[in-house]
Amino acid sequence: MSINKLKNKIENRFILTVLASKRAREIRSYKNAQKYMRKCKYPEPFVLSDSTIPLTIAFEEIAEGKIFYKETKKTKE
Repeated sequence: MSINKLKNKIENRFILTVLASKRAREIRSYKNAQKYMRKCKYPEPFVLSDSTIPLTIAFEEIAEGKIFYKETKKTKE
């Protein structure tokens, strides 16, 4: 996986960073819940990955187009 493939999906690197870190936290919560056999409000990873690192899995999800963001309109004050 290359950074260029990720930048093609999401142009802004700051949005990419925030999106990946939030999803990585969700994946970590999901894996911890599975480990202790608890319910979790987050979905399981959307891709099959060889990695066990949540951030890597999050980047793979973004690269495959499984995770995206919707930009909201800014209101005028």
